[in-house]
Amino acid sequence: MTISYAGEVPNGSSFGCFWRILCKWRGSVYKLVWRELLAYLTLYYTINLLYRFALTEHQQRIFEKVRQYFGAQSESIPMSFVLGFYVSLVVKRWWEQYKLLPWPDTLALFISAGIPGADETGRLMRRNIVRYAILAYVITLQRVSLRVKRRFPTWQHVVDSGLMLESERKVFEKMDGKSPMSKYWMPLVWATNIINRARKEGLITSDHIVQTLLVELSDIRRRLGALIGYDTVCVPLVYTQVVTLALYTYFVAALMGRQLVPPAPGSTSKYEPDVYFPLFTALQFCFYVGWLKVAEVLINPFGEDDDDIELNWLIDRHIKAAYMIVDEMHEEHPELLKDQYWEEVVPKDLPYTVASEHYRRHEPPCSADHYKVKAEDAVYANVQAPRKSHDETYADYESVDTPLVERRKNWFQRQISRMGSVRSASTDYSSGGLFGRNRHNSMVYSSPETGQPTAPPQQHHKMSLYERLVGRKSGRGQHRQNSKHGSQKSNGSAIPITLRNRPRIPTPDVTKEVMDRENRITMGMQNMGVIMAHQGYQNEVPVLGALVLSPIQELDSGSVNNTLHAGQPGTTALAQAVLSPGLTTGLTPMLTAAPVVSPVTLSPMGVSQLLGSSTPSTPRADRTPPAPRATVTELPSDSEHSGSGTPPEFNRKPNGSKRGEVYV
Repeated sequence: MTISYAGEVPNGSSFGCFWRILCKWRGSVYKLVWRELLAYLTLYYTINLLYRFALTEHQQRIFEKVRQYFGAQSESIPMSFVLGFYVSLVVKRWWEQYKLLPWPDTLALFISAGIPGADETGRLMRRNIVRYAILAYVITLQRVSLRVKRRFPTWQHVVDSGLMLESERKVFEKMDGKSPMSKYWMPLVWATNIINRARKEGLITSDHIVQTLLVELSDIRRRLGALIGYDTVCVPLVYTQVVTLALYTYFVAALMGRQLVPPAPGSTSKYEPDVYFPLFTALQFCFYVGWLKVAEVLINPFGEDDDDIELNWLIDRHIKAAYMIVDEMHEEHPELLKDQYWEEVVPKDLPYTVASEHYRRHEPPCSADHYKVKAEDAVYANVQAPRKSHDETYADYESVDTPLVERRKNWFQRQISRMGSVRSASTDYSSGGLFGRNRHNSMVYSSPETGQPTAPPQQHHKMSLYERLVGRKSGRGQHRQNSKHGSQKSNGSAIPITLRNRPRIPTPDVTKEVMDRENRITMGMQNMGVIMAHQGYQNEVPVLGALVLSPIQELDSGSVNNTLHAGQPGTTALAQAVLSPGLTTGLTPMLTAAPVVSPVTLSPMGVSQLLGSSTPSTPRADRTPPAPRATVTELPSDSEHSGSGTPPEFNRKPNGSKRGEVYV
């Protein structure tokens, strides 16, 4: 097994942390290089003694020239570069091969949970599945590890260990006669068939459990196949040869170039001091050869070196752990008891011993936890300045044809919503008109007056062409409904309900302006009703209907079809559709003859004069109730009215748009 020394070097800040491990022998560099170092020093001293005692003076001079040449040229071999890349590649392969070794614990846990029951059939299935997984493990390691091969040299040895049955050995021998390939996957096939049988017999209650078990078995097969691949596909031989030749060539040259010889008599050249042991040459030999020895040890992690993996111990451990999980501990657990933190729910602090008290730590801080942002830097750079009024009421102006709930937002929320909200293209035609859409899919909106959630509006009758043009229904239908119940009024309370309670759909840009304009229109209508009541016309001139004309755009100043003009067929048809038949007869000549001038309120006498100028007056009996008379009132609007039913193409121009309301 790999030599573990981590427990002996827990504190790197201590003086000489690694000194205590320099004296270890097992797995050390001394154990690896002492033979090579002894052979190298023997050759070194042999050459040195020949120079000193066997060569003549002339031969010694020649030897010194050869020594100088080898010493200068040996440094041209890049030993650090060659060894560094090679050793890093070998270490990477060594660690990856160790990670590929499969552990059956996960499979055993899945088997224990997927095949429940204490009956003999379930127990046989569980134990055989995990045994087959370990058997495939052993068969694979027989091919890649000398340690496992020495423990299980034949199939009979595997049978004797209890990992294989006699009948299974016969199957293997029969299959070996058909093909000599490695059959490490055969036990995994048997385990797969057992899982399928358990599913058919109902011991496994879910196909998902079957899939989980098969995925785990396939992962074990993949790992075992990768181990065989690492063993058969080694580091290219040429790479290993280059590194080995470079190392030994370097130190062969050092045998001549590092020789310590005494200076020649009468020589003026500088020589190294005549010492008898080449200390730094020996250290350099240990470092470079030890580096190469690291690669030799790790290139096969399943060999017999001190740092190779103890696979035989892993086999024993795996079979014991797997049987304990699927059989000994199957469906068993300790008694369910309350823990000591049951009442506290979350423990405030766990106990520390005296020796571990100084290890107590708080949550480690992050790099920006203690950074303070300046007040002037915390101001938003891309948000508009706050408005004067912070009480502006906003609604979701995306859905403009449904009643909306008004939400009061503070300045920050409004700015953020402005930056992050973009009206979709569908909003261009969502406000109604000829192509209006009914959005009755929201339950969270409410009336602005009540502030309570309202149910989606009921489906109304099909809108006529006029209703689509003006953008909203007139109050005619509702007023007729009220007339049937005898609730006719002529004062300010006769304002149509649809006008008073119709919810406004403000937008962030024109909210205040639109609200003020609506208030002025409502107040004007109320004042008109009060004036009529004071003049005593509430009994003589009952209100029969209300017509709301808003807004109709003047497309052309010279066109006769852009607004309601007297004498036009559209005006006559509109009056006939709104007024009662009795009033229509008398009012038609007035509408066809009298021009419509800018805002005017006609009293009952004025209506009579208008009617009398075009038609003969009709005498009334004293006891006959007065015939219904009409009051035509036109209220101006100083800006466009963007109602929920007005199509975008009829938006009013600033220089010629009007909004009128006719009460009859």
